[in-house]
Amino acid sequence: MSKICGVGTLEAAEAAIKARADIIGMIFAPSPRLIDINRAKEIAQAVRASGKDGGFPSISPPALTIQAEANAPEYFQKCAALIAQAQSDLGRPLLAGVFQNQDIEHIVQVARDVPLDLVQLHGTEAAAMARQIPVPVIKVFHIDDTFSADTSDMVKQGCHSLILLDTKVAGTSQQGGRGVSFDWNIARVVAEKGIPFLMAGGLTPDNVGQAVAVGQPWGVDVSSGIETDKTKDSAKIHAFVRNSKKSSTTCNHH
Repeated sequence: MSKICGVGTLEAAEAAIKARADIIGMIFAPSPRLIDINRAKEIAQAVRASGKDGGFPSISPPALTIQAEANAPEYFQKCAALIAQAQSDLGRPLLAGVFQNQDIEHIVQVARDVPLDLVQLHGTEAAAMARQIPVPVIKVFHIDDTFSADTSDMVKQGCHSLILLDTKVAGTSQQGGRGVSFDWNIARVVAEKGIPFLMAGGLTPDNVGQAVAVGQPWGVDVSSGIETDKTKDSAKIHAFVRNSKKSSTTCNHH
């Protein structure tokens, strides 16, 4: 699965659609890539029009429809499979909105107004917050040198549906989109536990193949790595999606 994040223009969205990206992310948290709600609605309309539905279906949060399993890997594998199936059935990228430590009322309102298929919580939100959001939730876990392979918080069942591993950047409250990588071997520890996850942090068209080979993620997430002069670059979007899918098929992850 490939996620093109920080999309703020119709041109970038159309490039992601043509490249057959699986998820398009729009930023609703304070960021240089913050998107206006009206622009987000325009992009959502174009993305939905490109699919088989043309309407506004929503995916029920897997946390509400999947019974808690005896083991976390099985639960998260079912969540990931439901999301992948929804993307395939709709025939278009899923729309994700990225939020960071914002009010639940605001998140739910934006999710309904745009509307969004997925919500990404990119701050230090409690896992239980996901239960109040009407679409499946991607929850970030920031990785730094002190990160341990203890995944107990990460794999709480009945909350978020997907895990995103991203680099923790010191000295700033605005995480994500910084172009900084973490040690992909840490991600591999999570993969070896049978837990599907998205991986972000310093990915580019040039290194995504190696990142997938080492970290073995379920999907990859990119923002700054597909930009030229801080603007989304259509050629880089195509190259990233192509290279991520090429490498993921060799790892049997897509």
